[in-house]
Amino acid sequence: MLVSAPMKLPAFVAVFSAAAAVGACHSDPPHPVAGLVILQGDLRTMDPAVANATALAVRDGRIAYVGNDAEATKWIGESTRVLRVDGHTVLPGLIDSHIHAAEGALARGGCSLANEHLTIEQAAPRIRDCVAKDKGTGWITIIDVNPAGLKANRKQLDAVESGRPLFLWGTDGHTAWVNSRGLELAKVTRKTPNPEDGRIERDAAGDATGFLVDGALGLVLGVMDKPSPEKRLEVLRALLPQLHAAGITSYLEANTDAETVAAYAELAGRRELSARVTIALESNGENTPAEFARLKALRAQIGNQPLLRADFIKLFADGVMEFPTQTAAMLEPYLGAGGKPGKSSGKLYLTPAAMASFIQQADVDGFNIHVHAIGDAAVRETLDAFTAARAAGNQRSFSIAHLQLVDRGDIPRFAKINVLASLQLLWAQPDNYSIDAVKPYIGEERLSRTYPARALIASGAVVAGGSDWDVSSFNPFEAMATAMSRANPKEPQRGTLNIDQALTLDEMLAAYTINAARVLDRDDDVGSLRVGKAADLVVLDRRLTDRTTPDEVRTLKPAETIFAGKRVTP
Repeated sequence: MLVSAPMKLPAFVAVFSAAAAVGACHSDPPHPVAGLVILQGDLRTMDPAVANATALAVRDGRIAYVGNDAEATKWIGESTRVLRVDGHTVLPGLIDSHIHAAEGALARGGCSLANEHLTIEQAAPRIRDCVAKDKGTGWITIIDVNPAGLKANRKQLDAVESGRPLFLWGTDGHTAWVNSRGLELAKVTRKTPNPEDGRIERDAAGDATGFLVDGALGLVLGVMDKPSPEKRLEVLRALLPQLHAAGITSYLEANTDAETVAAYAELAGRRELSARVTIALESNGENTPAEFARLKALRAQIGNQPLLRADFIKLFADGVMEFPTQTAAMLEPYLGAGGKPGKSSGKLYLTPAAMASFIQQADVDGFNIHVHAIGDAAVRETLDAFTAARAAGNQRSFSIAHLQLVDRGDIPRFAKINVLASLQLLWAQPDNYSIDAVKPYIGEERLSRTYPARALIASGAVVAGGSDWDVSSFNPFEAMATAMSRANPKEPQRGTLNIDQALTLDEMLAAYTINAARVLDRDDDVGSLRVGKAADLVVLDRRLTDRTTPDEVRTLKPAETIFAGKRVTP
């Protein structure tokens, strides 16, 4: 049980202190008083210098002391909040190293297919029900569509709804299905070319089927209604307590557009932001004066807000691996009928020369780089560009997210050139994404190398945790449990996915604290319980031990999340 209360000093102590102040000319100055003191805890400090702490003190939003109970009590005054945690584990505030918080929040509350594996025939009644409940006349958007299960074309969608434009958004964020009315409004015809970073699927006659991939989604999103600035603020306000309930106090907002930057700047300006947000600005990777002028102008909007940073750029090296999308760039082709190599190896969304050039210019303009790379060819291209940058003296923060497949020869390069690995290990379980939509198209050998978390750590790489929400849950404990077990609790009959790549609980705690702080380039301020760092921390609902199982980790909950020394959970 957690016991919290301001400390009331006995009367005799107060009298003694007053007398001492008057009569003891040579006495030591009074001990500083903390706003918060935590006692009787199991502190996982993530700081080797203070590995066995049981207590800490917080003053003015910063950690003022970490150590034992006896010394911590010296920080207690009349106004101090004292939290006795009865042996529960205390962690630094958890950090998500790759999340789409703002856009994910905007998508919530709409019509959802809950990521269920459905055919269009199974999904149709639920979509019609959504249409019936929506009394408007504009776009109908359906979210959380399982892209590994749904196969649909515009004619099938027209049979569900033909009068209003219909947009089914894949859970992976890389796929969508649009009916004929939607294609008409987006002006997508047989003459519309594929974007450089996307694909319009076409039938035998050359007409768009309604299935869109990656950059082609922008053709439709560009003509849909945009949420108002106030709506963006509203959903962020609602999301922050949900993140805190999962223990998250800092995160990397990946692939951020101008409207989202403005929303965060406004929220911080109103003193309503209760998280440390590092913004990775979206970019198509074009190394032009106009593109970098745009990026620098967005960064300047943040101003001097201490909780916000906008000095990262997000690039896409490729797409996703699942069938039928298969836009992840592979060193060897995807497999076709009979398991034989097909014609497609996916696609690199930037040429190697363009990526290298962009990264070098980003260094000149003071930006760090965060790259989406799923396939082994995309990972290699990105590592090549980072290697060239290091050779040229670039010391910026470099990180790669997702890393579903990495060639064995490329794994040691992460540590060698200091590239951080942001892994979404909730995906490292056998399900219809990782097995059904992947295994037949890459084969057993490549499947055995997916989500290589253990190999990366064994090579000396820094592995950080992230969610990619709203693609998947942002609950860090669910990801930790999956990383430990590589099993799917909803489908235990599937067994495990590459159990040799499982991580320990301690490794996952580091992944969501100090290692994630390094991805955000904020490890001087957050990620460990060290004197002088921000007082962002999580008190768990129990004590972790060497015997804590993945199933137990999955059900962990913060008893209290503290941000800048103040409680932010209800």
